[in-house]
Amino acid sequence: MKRQSLLENISNQLQPIISTIQPHLLFILILAVGIFFRIWEFRSLPAGLNPDEASIGVEAYNLYNYGIDRNGMSYPVHLISWGSGQNSLYAYLILPLVALRGLNAMSIRLPMLIAGILSIPLMYLAGRKMLGEKFGLIAMFFLAISPWHIVNSRWAVESNILPFLLLAGFTLLLFSTQKNHGFILACVFFASSLYAYGTAYAGVPIFLLLTVPVLIYTKQITAKQAIMGLIVFSALALPIALFVMVNTFQLNTMRIGPVTIPRMPVQARYEAMAAVFNTSPWKALSGNIGIMLKLLWSQEDAFPWNYVRPFGYFYKITFPFAFVGLLWTIPLRSNSERRVERWLLLSWMIAAIAIGILHPTNLTRLNFIFTPILFCIALFVFELDKRVKYSLVSTILALSIGCVLFTQAYHGQEYQKRASAIFNAGIIPAVEFATRNSDSSVCFTESIYSAYIYVLFTQKMHPSEYINDIEWLYPSDPVDPSRTPREIGRYHFRLADCSEDSDAAYILLVKESPPAENIKYTIKKFDKFIVYLPKK
Repeated sequence: MKRQSLLENISNQLQPIISTIQPHLLFILILAVGIFFRIWEFRSLPAGLNPDEASIGVEAYNLYNYGIDRNGMSYPVHLISWGSGQNSLYAYLILPLVALRGLNAMSIRLPMLIAGILSIPLMYLAGRKMLGEKFGLIAMFFLAISPWHIVNSRWAVESNILPFLLLAGFTLLLFSTQKNHGFILACVFFASSLYAYGTAYAGVPIFLLLTVPVLIYTKQITAKQAIMGLIVFSALALPIALFVMVNTFQLNTMRIGPVTIPRMPVQARYEAMAAVFNTSPWKALSGNIGIMLKLLWSQEDAFPWNYVRPFGYFYKITFPFAFVGLLWTIPLRSNSERRVERWLLLSWMIAAIAIGILHPTNLTRLNFIFTPILFCIALFVFELDKRVKYSLVSTILALSIGCVLFTQAYHGQEYQKRASAIFNAGIIPAVEFATRNSDSSVCFTESIYSAYIYVLFTQKMHPSEYINDIEWLYPSDPVDPSRTPREIGRYHFRLADCSEDSDAAYILLVKESPPAENIKYTIKKFDKFIVYLPKK
């Protein structure tokens, strides 16, 4: 009873304060809060670069300077990168920054940060169009403080751009009428999302199939507008459709002018993940459902860079609220409030769930679903506020406290130490130091995942210097998603190849030692990496 009285007392004091604040001031306040959480210590957290970030940076640098990716493909619609592919859109988005600022962590991550910040007002616009001013502000607040969205706005695995494109397309769809070109612009964003992440290959067509007939039936858009928009979508999607065709049917690489539709040298990533390509598809589908439900309930996966424990994608205990909110998206009556808008949100959730059925998911592969989940949680709170006194103020207060605790954990020493290890902090200065101070071979431990990408990142080699001479360490594996070269120039990625070179420098992990025990070394430590330089 005391706790309830305290909560009611706080709510009683906050309720009149909140009600007197003008909506535009709340909008500015929420936006400022969201920006702060995304830019605070942006330059230093997370430290280092994930291999996928380094990879997309190398591709952008090569495309800008040489017009080819690191595999020699001219302006590919999908990057070969590791072998099984990497989505290309983000590489093209960061080209201007790479051109202006050079190849570094800031030029790679800044566009993702900007997309994350722009998503916050987009969430408000979409929410306001769906159910009014209050709902728009609630949804905006939830995205601003979402641990999932904050974490993903601060690093640049290329698939993190997908939620922004989907939200932009969804917002334009909500604002589409017979008197504007919103639907056509929405189709541009939806088509672009196909180049952002492979899960969109299934999710976006399902979403359009569910929504376009309803928009025509309710006269929100005309049939002519729908046809024009779908023609634009199809034209923009054609190159990626050809990419899927080339790799599914194992055709030769295609070229359309300077644009390349590449055939992957190993099994394409979308084939390796999709249940329809599995030898036991029904078993794979049922297994994927279990993985998705566990992920949504626990709000965690096996990859610690995707979340901060124990906060999950939205403060751990909120999935039941999302489920109830999802039920409220179902327009049971013909006169249901904003039934078209609710159907659009429900369609987004259906498309996202279909992805979770078709693919074994983690927090990255299921990023199609988290924006509509936040909308559903906001819908639950919005409806609850109509029925339960003080529920909205109490929810905002509780989530604000959770956000403060999340921020302390994310910027705390423990997570920073873990993030530094995950993002290979120190590897880039280690490579630069070894290169400057050794004229002989530079040898890497096999324990450093995809070490060669950091060599390409720092040395900025023209692909012609190595592309025809690469020997892969594991050539017998046809589905190896991340091929590893044996060497690139004087950089070797198998320690056994350096055992007889007394002048070789080594880049190893802490607690590892060079293979030659009778040679004395000068040692330099960079986070978890140690450079060994033989003494002359």
